[in-house]
Amino acid sequence: MALVDTAAGPEAYHLLVGYLPCGTAEPEALVGRTTLPGRGLVDVVDAPLSPIAMAACLGALAKTPPPRAVWFEDPPGPGQPTRVFSGEQSNTNVLIGDAVLFKLLRKLPGGPSQEAELLRTLGGTGLAPRLIGVLASPEAGCDLGLFCERIADAEDGWDWATAACAAERPVDAELEELGRVLRRLHRALAEAYGVSSLDPAEIAHRLAARLDLAAAQFEELRPLQDRLLRAACEGLGTAPLAAQRLHGDFHLGQTLLSPRGWTVIDFEGEPLKTPAERAAPDAVWRDVAGFLRSLDYARSRHADPSGRAAQSWREAARAAFLRGYQGGVGQPPAILRAYEIDKAVYELQYELRNRPDWAALPREALEAAVATAAAGS
Repeated sequence: MALVDTAAGPEAYHLLVGYLPCGTAEPEALVGRTTLPGRGLVDVVDAPLSPIAMAACLGALAKTPPPRAVWFEDPPGPGQPTRVFSGEQSNTNVLIGDAVLFKLLRKLPGGPSQEAELLRTLGGTGLAPRLIGVLASPEAGCDLGLFCERIADAEDGWDWATAACAAERPVDAELEELGRVLRRLHRALAEAYGVSSLDPAEIAHRLAARLDLAAAQFEELRPLQDRLLRAACEGLGTAPLAAQRLHGDFHLGQTLLSPRGWTVIDFEGEPLKTPAERAAPDAVWRDVAGFLRSLDYARSRHADPSGRAAQSWREAARAAFLRGYQGGVGQPPAILRAYEIDKAVYELQYELRNRPDWAALPREALEAAVATAAAGS
């Protein structure tokens, strides 16, 4: 485990390493060399990238499970091939054989994994992958990784949607079905965790606090801050809202489309939030807003992202998803705009910190929200 000092305080990161006889490490996994008592000079490897190290790890967990491994199904056999999924990921995903995915948590959650908890809750619904096992650290008091069902013949929702937008291919039927899947997911979570009441004034307070924090860190938000808050709060009303447990970071990249339909994945919540914030009940429109914002991001792969064709594709996709989620009845509530603004503020912070080239997308959304509110729409 490595502790990293940040502006928000120390953060713990998980590094799974292996030690192999000197000169035997796979080149792509080799980190360096060190001397170990009784073993002499050894190769140090990034374990997920080393099939040799992963075979040893899985063999130990399957043969004599230590207190840190909890299995809900039979553990994967150590003789199966392993490979790391490429692409931009905050964690490391290792495919074991053809049927099991090992998600190695890199930034430690500071306690039990919210994803493991929710996958256990949703077991048997078919809405999410089955949870096979959890790797924990009793010493650190937190989960280190989880073993899940791998969805066969699945396409990542982001890849699927961006390709469709680039080709200007309609996606109405698929996104209407995904809207229904999210509604069933929310129903399952409400039955498991219950439903509480949320005061709109509390939502406004949270929005204001997050805007204050964001504007304090990023100067470009300050001229928009008051207008964004007004635009967000206009639709809140005064009646209490139903609040419940959510996915917490629902977007295209958290979905898989396979022959069996849509599967929802990655229940960790938003990376910049604390575990308590991720688990807190909220209105279901937070998940809906997160997904609608990701449809806006999908325009980035079109040849002319700001052109009429890309904009029309996004609007049609939004409408289809909302039809599915709302059962084809009524217009989305005004409160949805508040959550879309809040999400775009979060996105702008994230992009400015991690992917500055992407910051234009949430920036445009925030400017549009202010303009729409000013026009009285």
